Amino acid sequence: MINYLELSYQIFGDFSKSIEKYFVDIKKDMQQANMPYTLREYLSMMIMTVAITFFAETVLLSFIFAVIEIPVISSMALALTLSFVITGILTLMFYTYPSALAKARSKNIEKVMPFATSYMSAISSGKVSIATLFKTVSQFKDYGDVAEESATIARNIELIGMSASASLVKQAEKTPSKKFKELLWGMNAIIASGGNLTFFLRNKNEEFMSNYRRAIRKYAQDLSVFIEIYLTLIVTGSIFFIVLSAVISTISSSLSITNIQFFVVFALLPVISIGFILLVKSISPTEG
Repeated sequence: MINYLELSYQIFGDFSKSIEKYFVDIKKDMQQANMPYTLREYLSMMIMTVAITFFAETVLLSFIFAVIEIPVISSMALALTLSFVITGILTLMFYTYPSALAKARSKNIEKVMPFATSYMSAISSGKVSIATLFKTVSQFKDYGDVAEESATIARNIELIGMSASASLVKQAEKTPSKKFKELLWGMNAIIASGGNLTFFLRNKNEEFMSNYRRAIRKYAQDLSVFIEIYLTLIVTGSIFFIVLSAVISTISSSLSITNIQFFVVFALLPVISIGFILLVKSISPTEG
C-alpha cells in the first residue's frame, strides 16, 4: 500500500525538483537534523500537506460561515483569507522545522559531551581503532545523539570502507554541534599528525567538564532568582489578590469577584506554574 510520502512524491516530485534550488538552506538543516528524507521528498510532503489543508479549510470555513448566515461572497472571501493565513503559517512551520530540529540535536549533543569524551578517552587508552572507539560509544544509548553520530562514523568505516580521517571529516561537516565538530576536526588532526589521541581527548574532556561545572553554577544562581520572583509575584501576589478581592466584595456586591477569584486560582495560577516549570527545565544544563 502506498504511503503518504510516496503519494506526495508521485504528485509533486517533478514540481519539487524545479524549486529545490531555492531551498538549499533547508537541505543543510535536514542533514544536521538527521532527517530520513531527501530535500525533494520533504518539499513534496510540504506542498501536499499545504494543499490539502488549504482546500479542507476553505470548504469547512465556508460552510461554517454560511451556517451562521454570513453572505455567500463574504463567507467565501473570509474563508479564503483565513485559509491563506493558516496555510502560510503551516508553510513557515515546515520551513523552520529542520532548523529547529537541528538546534535541538546540537543542544542534546553538547549536554552529553563532557561524559562522552570522558568515555572516549578511557577507550582510546586501550589503543583501539577509531572505528572501534566510536562503535563502542554508539552502544551507549544514554548518549543520545552522540551515540547516533558515533554509529554513523563507525558504519562509514566498517561497512562503506571509508578511511577514519574521511569519516571524521564527513561527520564533522554534517553535525549540528559546533563543539562536536571541533572535537572531530581535532581528532582528525591528531590522527594525521600521529599525535597522542588519548591525551587530546583527556584535555577536551577537562575543558568540557570545566564548562559544564560553570553552567551548573550559573543555573543554580539563575534558579534562585527565578524562585524568588515566583514566590514574590505569584504566590504572595495571588494571596494578596484573593484577600483584597474578598474585601472589595464586601463593599461592592455588583462586581463578580467570585468568578475572578475562581479564574485566578484554577486557571491563571496553574498556567503560570506550568510555564515556570517549563522555563526552569529549558535552561537546565542537565535536561536533554
